[in-house]
Amino acid sequence: MDQRSPSIRAQAVGLMRQGVPNRVVAERFHVPRGTVGWWRSEDRKARGEEYQPPNDCPRCTGRTLDEEAYAYLLGLYLGDGHIISKRKQHHLSIYCNATQGGLIAAAADALRTVMPLTSVSLRPKPGCVEVKSFTRH
Repeated sequence: MDQRSPSIRAQAVGLMRQGVPNRVVAERFHVPRGTVGWWRSEDRKARGEEYQPPNDCPRCTGRTLDEEAYAYLLGLYLGDGHIISKRKQHHLSIYCNATQGGLIAAAADALRTVMPLTSVSLRPKPGCVEVKSFTRH
């Protein structure tokens, strides 16, 4: 059971209802993100709101798939990439030569084109850059 002040929780929930991200709420009140996520979940349950994470999957939503971007991304993945599937999140990583800025940008653009709602990050590694996409779907 959470022993934090009910007023902190109420303030945090109020901010989340206004659309403030969990990360920002957690930093503001100095509480773990997991606690903030639990508060959000409990608030939704209390209001009878069912959470549906945003989904932009072409297969599930009927959204038109950019086949050219998908084929390019598939080639990058087959060339030097991997997928990691965890409980609630999936990661697609493509490794690009660090000296090829155009390739890095094109890989990030392809990821964003195929799945626009996913988070894409660039992580420098020795001699390369990991272009990484995260999705819950």
